Amino acid sequence: MQVRLLSLIVFCVGWAVLNVSESMGVPPSYITIDSTEIDNVFKDYDKENSPGCALGIMYEGELIYTNGYGMANLDYGIPICSDTRFMIASISKQFAAAALVLLEEQEKLDLDEDLRAYIPELPEFEKPITARQLIHHTSGLRDLFNLLSIDGRGLNPRFDDQDVMEMVRNQRDLNFEPGTRHIYNNTGYFLMSVLVNNLTDMTLREYTDKYFFQPSGMKHTHFHDDAGMVVPNRSMSYRPASDGFSEFYRGNLERVGARGLFTTIEDFARWDRNFYENKTPLSDFEKRMTEPGKLNNNDSTDYATGLRLGDYKALKTVGHGGNYMGFRSNYIRFPEERVSIVAFCNLSNISPAPLTRQVADIVLEEVFRDNLVPYAGTYKNETYGTTWRLEVKDGDLRIDRRDEPKGRLVWRDEDEFSLNSWTFTFEADNDGKYDRFYLETDGIKKLTFKRINQDDD
Repeated sequence: MQVRLLSLIVFCVGWAVLNVSESMGVPPSYITIDSTEIDNVFKDYDKENSPGCALGIMYEGELIYTNGYGMANLDYGIPICSDTRFMIASISKQFAAAALVLLEEQEKLDLDEDLRAYIPELPEFEKPITARQLIHHTSGLRDLFNLLSIDGRGLNPRFDDQDVMEMVRNQRDLNFEPGTRHIYNNTGYFLMSVLVNNLTDMTLREYTDKYFFQPSGMKHTHFHDDAGMVVPNRSMSYRPASDGFSEFYRGNLERVGARGLFTTIEDFARWDRNFYENKTPLSDFEKRMTEPGKLNNNDSTDYATGLRLGDYKALKTVGHGGNYMGFRSNYIRFPEERVSIVAFCNLSNISPAPLTRQVADIVLEEVFRDNLVPYAGTYKNETYGTTWRLEVKDGDLRIDRRDEPKGRLVWRDEDEFSLNSWTFTFEADNDGKYDRFYLETDGIKKLTFKRINQDDD
């Protein structure tokens, strides 16, 4: 079924509901919701005896499609629904980072002050670490989870906050001088919960609930800082086992920030809506959340406020992934198209990022196609007389080479595509029209193909 209407389709427990929302306008025509194709992306998990995923597709923060595939709890045969609560692993980071930015706005925190002014028990390093560096992973701190693994404890035994703080205090050296590099690091985000508590006498859970979740209407979202807390509609997490699946998640770490947020697809859509209609007290929400980090030399990183900045098929993206004890998650937002896709999964060998990209290929097929059309045409290498035709088909740029099967050119960056180990770099003339590309392989450098006609397709 292909839908180009404002509709929320929910499948759960064998029933379907079509809900036409009155709170927003009809999504633009470039958005395509083909439920058959979308559901087919998750077909391997859409079973009564398998864990799986919850999917949400949003336009301007409003759900236009959501579905559940597989089971939230295999013991009791509970399926995954749009209101199933998942621990979303490192997607949690944007909420912790947002708390620090709001604390700065409330004049309780200087993001560029020596962090020891707020957490005195931290070691005194040669160069001070700042809260801003925690946000952007430029502090140089060694990663907490890696240290636990090296110490032989891993993530299996139960340990409390003091155990974790002791490992942080015992760091005598950094990976690099603060502010000189970007290396993804969980320790800094663990420290955010300490920082919030020291500055507000509130836990990170209490602070985010008051200032973010309640104003946004996220009634089923919380930082899970109490391992014994009952969570209604909670999903379990699993990993493959010889006889099927075994439970994986163990709530043995109550200090949150780097991970630990429980939420639903429906609630996450309400958070996403703040990028378009901000209901939180954080001013300039989208700007503050997507400001890239900077190194000491003023170079920008691709990491903003708990969110990664990137590209997919020449479209700008903002998002994050998550991976923790069987929970797998991925969030990708296309800010210029005002479309977001999120998948929460509960099986350790599911990789949700390729799944959300496949959904994006369907939902934004028309946009991707329009972006690829300028590359289509017939190109010839004069030296060898080789002629290739490039065409756009099913949202992909494909190459026709004599008797070879049509190959799919995979967009990599800017005007660069790849086909297996081959690299195609397109170049435009003064009028902005692509009139040539350069082919590079392991044994060939910059072989020129010039356009000899412009295809209509």
